[in-house]
Amino acid sequence: MKYYIQRELNEYGPYTLADLQRYIGQGSILMTDLTRSEGMTDWVPVSQVIGNIPVPVAAVPAQAPGGAVYGGSVPYAPAGTVYSGAPVYGGQAAMPSFAGPMPPDFHWALVLLIAFVTCGLFGWAWLFVQAAYVRKIRPTSNGVLFSVLGCAVWLIGACINGYSRVTQGTSSPTWFFSLAACALVIVALFQMKSDLEDYYSTEEPIHLQLDGVMTFFFGILYFQHHFSRISNWKRSGVLQPQGQ
Repeated sequence: MKYYIQRELNEYGPYTLADLQRYIGQGSILMTDLTRSEGMTDWVPVSQVIGNIPVPVAAVPAQAPGGAVYGGSVPYAPAGTVYSGAPVYGGQAAMPSFAGPMPPDFHWALVLLIAFVTCGLFGWAWLFVQAAYVRKIRPTSNGVLFSVLGCAVWLIGACINGYSRVTQGTSSPTWFFSLAACALVIVALFQMKSDLEDYYSTEEPIHLQLDGVMTFFFGILYFQHHFSRISNWKRSGVLQPQGQ
């Protein structure tokens, strides 16, 4: 049976009962923290789950990267897990950061501002950056393909419209190209959404859940918010709740 831990609105896990015992012995999980199993709907104190089960002896204080030794220890994690350097203070455990590429870290508001200044060109470029990152963590992703197709269709429509203005002095009805480009971009975004949720629920299990409505209307800005959140987690070991 797997268990989840909740502390200060952050949710960690899943962990086995043996993991919980080990974390308690290390001081990384407190008996007053809340937990629930996969079959439970309500959160209860860890003490109700552990009960009278013996807890292992506390681990030797861990040495953080850079040589500093702290009074607590970093939480146990499977082989292949790396830590961002955030120590454990007073029993407050930072969430382990798993080995994996760093997502593009650029504030979503700056993406919006630069895209506005460049008449949307930066928005296309940043879509390719995000799609390339998703392709890196999920090589089977088609996000790049649909993004390129969408951009190509949009460029064709823009060229036809520009040619019509030069030769005929009036704009050409290219709404079909604009509509097709939007449809391809939406397909790309939802392909990326699926790949991100899959990757961050398996290889780096932070249980990322992306909202379909936000993906449809805000696309790259919505993704960038989460990319920045994940980047901060990889640097500090602290993962902000998805709603922040």
